[in-house]
Amino acid sequence: MITIHNLHKTIDKQKILSGIHLSIKENECVGLIGPNGAGKTTLLKCLMGILSYESGDVLFDTQPIETCKKHIGYLSQYTDFKAWMTCKESLLFFGKLSGVKKETLENRIQETLKEVGLYEKQHFKVEQLSGGMKQRLGIAQAILHNPRFLILDEPVASLDPIGRSEIRKLIMHLKQRMTILLSTHILHDTNYICDRYIVMKNGQIIGNINQGDQPFDSKQLLVKLKDPAQINETREYLEFVCLEELTQDTFLVTGAEAFDLKKVITAFSFNKIEVISIGFYEKGLEDMFLELAADI
Repeated sequence: MITIHNLHKTIDKQKILSGIHLSIKENECVGLIGPNGAGKTTLLKCLMGILSYESGDVLFDTQPIETCKKHIGYLSQYTDFKAWMTCKESLLFFGKLSGVKKETLENRIQETLKEVGLYEKQHFKVEQLSGGMKQRLGIAQAILHNPRFLILDEPVASLDPIGRSEIRKLIMHLKQRMTILLSTHILHDTNYICDRYIVMKNGQIIGNINQGDQPFDSKQLLVKLKDPAQINETREYLEFVCLEELTQDTFLVTGAEAFDLKKVITAFSFNKIEVISIGFYEKGLEDMFLELAADI
């Protein structure tokens, strides 16, 4: 659906995007992650046509993306709603700007307010809304024209846990009928939303993490003991180079070489060390991100 080939962008003589290659399939939900200054927001703005780029191609269904803006919805990191406008008035204003036909705008506003859970708040002024409600209103203006491709820039940033939960549920609902690209710093909030993640650093794409790619690390064990004091006794049976206490009774044991899990369990049993659970450590999204993005 979206194809980016060799995209370059320079701002004030500084290279911001350097040879970006990326493709997004229809109905995918893709997370765009990376450290501050990686170029994520710049890339999103190039996709929206807010910023021009000096070279490269950005295609929407094989057509230049600049000709397909009516199919794209965009939520910027900072949406400029007027505090004195009501929710309905705000959507009416943005609907006219985005070219929604006058005869269908009223119905679309009502349908969209219901979809984002603000139907009962449509006559509330923006200044009366919570942070989560304002963000839902932001998503409402982004989907008012019923786009096929939705771009979200930091949709859960600065929200409290309740607000983040509301936005997660809304995005999960929207991904059933549209392709979504979202930029985020809060990885655990999107872990169950995104199908895969694109990792950016220094204006380049340095990795692609699929949700099914979280491997077991045979050099690391998660060990939970009935008596945590027995962890010192394990040194005699486990040749490890690092021991990290995760909770009062759970430890991450890292070895110089891969562990033979069967031999470890046998050794614990033979020496009467009571183990509640033991298994290879499964790398999470944040672990894989840090491996890719950390400075070497």
